[in-house]
Amino acid sequence: MWQRYWDERGRDFTMLAVAQDVQGEEKVAPVIREREITFPVLIDRNSDLGGLLEFRVVPSGGFVDAEGIVCYRHVDDFDIGDPRVRVNLEDFLAGREVELPDQGEKMSEEALELFAKGAGLFAKGDPAGAVGIWRQALEHDPDNFVIRSQIWAVEHPEHFYPVVDREWQSLQLLKEGYDKPLP
Repeated sequence: MWQRYWDERGRDFTMLAVAQDVQGEEKVAPVIREREITFPVLIDRNSDLGGLLEFRVVPSGGFVDAEGIVCYRHVDDFDIGDPRVRVNLEDFLAGREVELPDQGEKMSEEALELFAKGAGLFAKGDPAGAVGIWRQALEHDPDNFVIRSQIWAVEHPEHFYPVVDREWQSLQLLKEGYDKPLP
């Protein structure tokens, strides 16, 4: 939907996506091709941007002005189909003030550090070691779906690539004893 919105607006602003996926280009590139995305997509294997902007759920997003200042961040279901996101984007692009959404709880620093450590292990070819570290990270921040989804994507890639199986995720949450709904 973001590609269509950008095309319909005549590409009159810079669009950039960041995929928070520890498995990198191997998993992200086919999705970009399938969805015919033409704006730049960066890959954040360590969730550095997620930590900086305190994203615990994907998709999350934000608006950055010409000076590089983050003027808006939306940490839960950043979807152009959501009227709140669309109105705020239109206001932002028109130079008007945007309405900031509830930002929820902050990301655990310990969890972020452990996630980065696990990403390093994954990059060195040790997925089992990475998952073990990520499970420790999840103990520090059980509501962090960036961490949770990376564990699941490594252990159950068939439910993530080429599309995310949200029904499976909901069932997996129940199996894991998580008592909140899937964000």
